[in-house]
Amino acid sequence: MIPLLVVPTLTRHDLLCRMLNTVDAAVERLVVIDNSGRGVEIPDGPWEQADVFAMPANLGVAASWNLAIKMGHRHPWVMVCSDDMRWPEGAMDGFAAQSSEDRLVVSSMWPHWCAFTMGMGVVEQVGLFDEGFYPAYYEDTEYERRLRNAGVELTKGPAVLHDNASTLNTPGANFGVKNTVSFQSNQALYNSAKHLGFKPFRWRNQAW
Repeated sequence: MIPLLVVPTLTRHDLLCRMLNTVDAAVERLVVIDNSGRGVEIPDGPWEQADVFAMPANLGVAASWNLAIKMGHRHPWVMVCSDDMRWPEGAMDGFAAQSSEDRLVVSSMWPHWCAFTMGMGVVEQVGLFDEGFYPAYYEDTEYERRLRNAGVELTKGPAVLHDNASTLNTPGANFGVKNTVSFQSNQALYNSAKHLGFKPFRWRNQAW
């Protein structure tokens, strides 16, 4: 069983529902982090409990993933996935079979971080994602660097299906233009090798 499945979403609630309809493993609790704040209805599925948390502002990828980890701290590991991916038959159970408190398991197919399980022992050793990478991009690359520095191996799990950059390409949202600013800023932060953390003015200037 998946103890906790957390899915951040912003604009592609249609793809969120499509993804949830591919879930074929037992889930103790499903949590949707709705960064649009508008709320979203989720379909019935193989979960014992389901909640939608409507955020007052877009937390971005790193902070959403961190929230997922904090919500799951009582479990050995937590599963996180993107709203624009799909689970092939048996892939979720494959992830669960490979997951443990001391492992970080990602999809074997690029982009690897569209689905992952995070063991709490990894968090204890490496820490959370750097929320300075806002709202998206480089948060996973920077975490992989810290994993290597800590000598923690990244485990490749089953392949999943993913529609790349679905949120970025949301019609009428103008995210592509905004991303030209935030992507370059995040790239510069990554190249600096500094750990920045939450900076409210940075978030304000780079918001989608």
